[in-house]
Amino acid sequence: MKEAFQEARSIASNIPLFHKETKEGEVNFPQVLIGLSVLILGVLFYHLFRSADQTYFLKFFSDNPSLKDSLSPGYILIGNSLPTFIHVVAFTVTTAGIIARQKRGYVSVCLFWFALDCLFEVGQGFDTIIIPIIPDWFSDFVFLENTRDYFLHGRFDSLDLLSIALGSLTAYIILIKTRESKGKNHEERAISNN
Repeated sequence: MKEAFQEARSIASNIPLFHKETKEGEVNFPQVLIGLSVLILGVLFYHLFRSADQTYFLKFFSDNPSLKDSLSPGYILIGNSLPTFIHVVAFTVTTAGIIARQKRGYVSVCLFWFALDCLFEVGQGFDTIIIPIIPDWFSDFVFLENTRDYFLHGRFDSLDLLSIALGSLTAYIILIKTRESKGKNHEERAISNN
């Protein structure tokens, strides 16, 4: 895991947007832990409320209780967009925890995940255009192998676009709030080194 963080940091250090704010070995672990915790909540949500035939990674679990039918219609409406919200928050906060330190970097990471998730969501509405341009070699790689099915079986939902926007905003707020704890530690180290 440490090697993956170092590789991500190495890549980010060569990107002009991040190179001034990332330093070798500096990972904001509270942000990464928050992002991974949100991701685990998302996996739990999928495990409890989605069926294995609808979700790629659930096929790896043998027992999958679908509790979706036990929810009220209001919760089902929210629950349909909640995974999209969770995805944006989890991946934005985790990514920023690894490669960004300042507001400019946080905004860039938030915009990247916002744009990527919006493209995938809108792409579900244009499946007949997108599916033919997906390369055949995607089927040879884990996670990419499901790309064609994602667009074929996914449905565009404007509420998902709203949840992507809210997820990006929530992630930015989390990053700003948790940045201070990282900054204090960095300042304390700088003071103690002098």
